[in-house]
Amino acid sequence: MVKKAKCSVKFPLVKRITSGIKGLDKLIQGGIEEGSLVLLSGGTGTGKTIFGLQYLYEGAKKNEPGLFVTFEEDPEDLRKDAAIFCMNIRKYEKDNKFLIKNYPPFAFDQFVGDIEKIIVQYKIKRIVIDSISAFGIYSKSDYELRKRIYEISKIIKNANATGIAISELLGEATTEMGGNSTFSRFGVEEFVTDSLIMLHYAGLGGNYDRTVQIVKMRRTDHARGIYPIRMTKNGIEVSGKSE
Repeated sequence: MVKKAKCSVKFPLVKRITSGIKGLDKLIQGGIEEGSLVLLSGGTGTGKTIFGLQYLYEGAKKNEPGLFVTFEEDPEDLRKDAAIFCMNIRKYEKDNKFLIKNYPPFAFDQFVGDIEKIIVQYKIKRIVIDSISAFGIYSKSDYELRKRIYEISKIIKNANATGIAISELLGEATTEMGGNSTFSRFGVEEFVTDSLIMLHYAGLGGNYDRTVQIVKMRRTDHARGIYPIRMTKNGIEVSGKSE
């Protein structure tokens, strides 16, 4: 019998922040790695925007200022969507703990120029970009899109903030790695980000009609498998049982 070698290399302790999604943190060793950029991908109606709002809202309650950047949604619509799930965004907007900034999808340079200033001015710790797919539409090539995502990631890391970049899929994502698997709108986003979380339609019926899958998360011994989620009055909730 071959004995498993022990690793003698010591690594620095990874600092994590809570996702704000009930049941998710226990699947990712307690939370998202601080200073990382997570790609949150899925089809229309799978709960991506609510996930992002919930992530920032829970952070605001912990005195961790958050920034929601939208290229597609009207800020007032976001406030109404959040209110349905008992998230009173206005309460934290007054204290600059929850900021919403809206940009046209072609204004990448303006967005990049503003975001650095906003992060410093308001000491932003959490960022959501909804959606990063908007950059791809106005990018001339995959290389340009990679470069743009890398630039955003660098800004977030330099500020020691933690970000979620949403990718809107045109169809339903696959659940298997390799081959022609679809994990993002343009097929390059997942290679630039640190982590990839997929939201799916489960087709199960009942309360748990959606699922979540942690495809990759660097420096994290994350759970493998697909986990049912449901939309409650307080937001997204992950079941602890994998399918």
